[in-house]
Amino acid sequence: MSKNKEKFPSSPNTLHNYFAKSPASTKKPVNPSTPTSALPADRASSCNQTNGTPKSSKAAVKKEAGSAGKEKRSVTVKQAANEVDEEEIVTQKKRRRILLLDDTSDTEDGDVGRNNENKPNNNNNVEDHDEQTGTKKFALLSSFERPNETAEADQRKEANKDASDDGPVQKKIKLETVHEPSEEPGAVLDEPTVWTHQKLDFLKPNKIKDIHGNRPGSEKYDSRTLYVPDQYLTTLTPAMRQWWILKSKNFDCVLFFKVGKFYELYHMDAEVGVTELGFSFMKGEFAHSGFPEAAYDRMSTTLVEKGFKVARVEQTETPEMMQERCKTERTNSKFDKVVRREICQITLMGTEVFGQQVTITNNHQPRYMLAITETPRQGTGSRYGVCFIDTSIGLFHLGEFDDDNQQSRLLTFLSHYPPVLILHERAGSGNMSEGTQRIMRTLLANVKREALTHGTQFWSGETTLKYLAETIYGGSMSEESKWPPALRTMLDDADSLGLTPKESYQLALKALGGCVWYLQRCLLDQQVLSLATFEEYVPLDENKHAGSETIEQRLGAAKAKRFMVLDSITLNNLKIVGSEGSLVDRMDHCCTKFGKRLLHSWVCAPSCVKEVILERQEAVGELIENVDLLQDVRQILGQLPDMERHLAQIHGFGLALTNHPTRRAILYEEHVYGKKKMRDFIATLKGFQSLLALPRLFASVSSKLLIRLTHKAGSNPSGAFPSMEKQIEFFENSFDHENALKSGSIVPEKGLDAEYDAIEQEIKDLNEELDQYLVSQGKFFGCTVKYFGNDKKRFQLEVPEGRAKKATSDYTLEGTKTGKNAAKRFHTEETRHFLKQMMQLEDRRKAVLKDLARRIFERFSRDYDMWKSCIDLMATLDVLTSLAEYARSEGLMCVPELLDKDESVNGGKAFVEIEEGIHPCLTSDAAENFIPNGIAIGGDEKANLVLLTGPNMGGKSTLMRQVGLLAMMAQIGSRIPAQSCRMTLIDRIFTRLGASDDIMAGHSTFLVELNETSAILKHATADSLVLLDELGRGTATYDGTAVAGAVVHFLADLKCRTMFSTHYHNLVDSFHEDPRIALGHMACMVENEDGDDPTQETVTFLYRYTEGACPKSYGFNAAKLAGMPAAIIKRAYELSKTVESEALKRKILMKLLKNAPQNEIKDLVVKFKSCQF
Repeated sequence: MSKNKEKFPSSPNTLHNYFAKSPASTKKPVNPSTPTSALPADRASSCNQTNGTPKSSKAAVKKEAGSAGKEKRSVTVKQAANEVDEEEIVTQKKRRRILLLDDTSDTEDGDVGRNNENKPNNNNNVEDHDEQTGTKKFALLSSFERPNETAEADQRKEANKDASDDGPVQKKIKLETVHEPSEEPGAVLDEPTVWTHQKLDFLKPNKIKDIHGNRPGSEKYDSRTLYVPDQYLTTLTPAMRQWWILKSKNFDCVLFFKVGKFYELYHMDAEVGVTELGFSFMKGEFAHSGFPEAAYDRMSTTLVEKGFKVARVEQTETPEMMQERCKTERTNSKFDKVVRREICQITLMGTEVFGQQVTITNNHQPRYMLAITETPRQGTGSRYGVCFIDTSIGLFHLGEFDDDNQQSRLLTFLSHYPPVLILHERAGSGNMSEGTQRIMRTLLANVKREALTHGTQFWSGETTLKYLAETIYGGSMSEESKWPPALRTMLDDADSLGLTPKESYQLALKALGGCVWYLQRCLLDQQVLSLATFEEYVPLDENKHAGSETIEQRLGAAKAKRFMVLDSITLNNLKIVGSEGSLVDRMDHCCTKFGKRLLHSWVCAPSCVKEVILERQEAVGELIENVDLLQDVRQILGQLPDMERHLAQIHGFGLALTNHPTRRAILYEEHVYGKKKMRDFIATLKGFQSLLALPRLFASVSSKLLIRLTHKAGSNPSGAFPSMEKQIEFFENSFDHENALKSGSIVPEKGLDAEYDAIEQEIKDLNEELDQYLVSQGKFFGCTVKYFGNDKKRFQLEVPEGRAKKATSDYTLEGTKTGKNAAKRFHTEETRHFLKQMMQLEDRRKAVLKDLARRIFERFSRDYDMWKSCIDLMATLDVLTSLAEYARSEGLMCVPELLDKDESVNGGKAFVEIEEGIHPCLTSDAAENFIPNGIAIGGDEKANLVLLTGPNMGGKSTLMRQVGLLAMMAQIGSRIPAQSCRMTLIDRIFTRLGASDDIMAGHSTFLVELNETSAILKHATADSLVLLDELGRGTATYDGTAVAGAVVHFLADLKCRTMFSTHYHNLVDSFHEDPRIALGHMACMVENEDGDDPTQETVTFLYRYTEGACPKSYGFNAAKLAGMPAAIIKRAYELSKTVESEALKRKILMKLLKNAPQNEIKDLVVKFKSCQF
């Protein structure tokens, strides 16, 4: 067995042994009450140990008796071993492995034959080493099983192929562990302890520093790094020193530290593994937990979802490579004698990419990383530069815009593109206004933020362009073909080198620089930037004359825009987006993830272009009328994966990353990742292939939009559907898809790859030589001669024992076979030469195949623009089918009639008319009991402003929300739940609904109301829809009434469509004769209204909008419904009568004083004092 020990050194492949230097623990291990450890069983199988190293144990393997002609397979338990010692190993007990000894010497059919000899061994959990007596297979015992790995776990219990005269037979074996008297099961710690890292001085709160020696509280403190003293590092083993160096540069990350086939977590990271992932601590002086490589996806995703950063640390050289490095390097210390490890990727929310180890999530919503920079302007607001990225599809948006003191545009932007990660310049740079800081503290309080250093981390625009030119796109910006068009438009034309931003894009490119630096830190810059997908972000109201000082200017500026503006307040008040119960939730019948993303975009920014809306209405109408077509296309779309993300994923698979640690990483589950790549790639191909049926399905449609989405340009000039048959056929015929799914690798069809074809031809020629040589040997021995052996023992000549006597000195005896068909096995110079040639050819073929899949993916990505355009078309088609399905699944529906606002229609006035409308967020069952309502605002016959009154809980706010939602739905092209709807286009919907303060911002309820109203007064135009609910209730009645009255006057002059609800009846009285303002109320029936006992009063809500004012708000009815004591209600009623009496006196007095002559005023006052009410 000495030979075995050379091949398999005695140290187990885990850093746990490297770090165990202290004396054996005197604590008695305690078995966990519930086994939650995600560590292998061999790391938790024995109890007595030295510093956390499991004690070795003996095992016996029993096997059922076989036939008389078979030799028994012996199974023993051996100590685990590293392939090569990485450093001086401390003597200790080893974890267990199972050694299976296969003896095939008794098998007549034991030779693999050339049909099987070249098959790769895809089982990376087993290390195969052939010897003369058989094959040794080591399998690491593991108790860590993912839910879908049950079958694999069961397979581990089966023995490998047992050859016999009748052919290979698999037999199950039973493992029985024989414990030594002092041994107890369990190698995990389940009792409190003080870990090494909890005692380290440099980790204590009062002494902790960053890598540059800055303490927390300093403006220069970098929480991403940690100072670790050099003298401490010199006391560590090489591997632990390696870990601490990486940790010192990535203190904010949980390190998944690769050791062999496992990711290990140490010290404070191990505590995270135990508390957040349910692991168990291993025994020892330092905290230690971990999991197998195959579980990386689940573990990393779980931590990222909980807000952690995960740094994946991989081994980037093998022990053999390490030994070779140590031989060639002149200066070698003990710290060099450890395999190199490098961080391959840092993952957190906002930087997710779906690579080979991570599965594409079912969550379709994008998770944006946002970089923001600001230049405050004294008293006039700020100018912002923003760059936000969806890393899952590699899409960059960057832009620059001016904003007011209320940050209206910034708030709207954040509501449309909510970030999960924000990058900004470090405090002290003086570029963040108090308003922006308040938004960070309040609205974005739960969003992860990263402060970057000005200049070195948050790059300037010039630095950003220089980096992109030198590193990503190559050459100067003048090489236009290599640069994204959106970036080229942001360059200063005066700079011939193309490395200077335009003045209007300085902040935008600076924000891009912050994103690029962060992607570089996460080692994602090459992958994400190589897609070169950039779009300019322009605020939806960019062209408006927002903030014009006079109403006349804003009336002239009010014209149709490309999109309706829905700010953050409106999105929230109308509950347009969000989870269950939102408008998107009710309308979303999309079949694809990318369709859902587009629907969200449509709802947040409805169109203001009449032609666009009418095209959508026409397409939805034709889909509703043709139910069979609708169902067929939904069936096709429903089978598509998230192709938009798959497209970015395949692009990443095809990248030849330069000098990236991922290319050097040693992965033990590559066959699993290969299968995953093939599944995703082939699923994407099949998805595109299924879409080829659409031109035929939609051949007879008349809708212009449907023609554009589904017809090819060759068959219809309006068609935009790409011709991709040739590309799909190429990939269909390039390789065997079924074999690729099984093996996880691509074996190209003949003619696809010249280098592979040449190697295959050489192998074929060599096999022919082998056949000829075998025939010549048969003639020499005068019998049938066969080849025997596999891998490095192939091509032995197996000669029957009776004929083997003819062998000369040129034949080297390699082994014998006893039994009925006894034979001897020889090697010759020729067979050794054949073996050498075959192995060289196989190595060359393996290298070609390893890169061939990447080149196939790269070839696919060359047509990225074509694939992406197809996906964009299908997203639009999916949204249209969703709108059609929504209309079919609901009850009453109508097609909104959209009119131009010109002199020929309603005298050029904006208007909206809805008959029998229903709130669209109601479910079908709830809608049956809902009272429909109609309303008309604006136009020739109706006032532009409705002053809405009515009882508490009478439905005023519901009606206002209903009008806003129906108008918004009309402009995305949807059917709406109403009997009819006519309206001119709305450029923006404003809402001031509900009442609440803002504690985090220090704003009272009234100030919140005024801030929201101020934005309306600044930005509303004659084409806007304004919904104001009970403005002024947060302050004194007189102040509130005055403010409300002034706002009503302003909006009436602006002539925008407005619904203004109020309980201020004095306000209603003052406007009841104003022709600009209409009065309306929510009707109700009242019984016992005139009695002295308000508790006997009964109010029945009719929930119908009716013209005219409501005389009372019936607040005592609401008090009764709330269950207030009758005595309190009666007392309140008495007080209200007194207040009403005083108000009536004042009213009468004002009228008398207004109309009476001056000489009679004194007499009138005397008479008024004697008045009794």
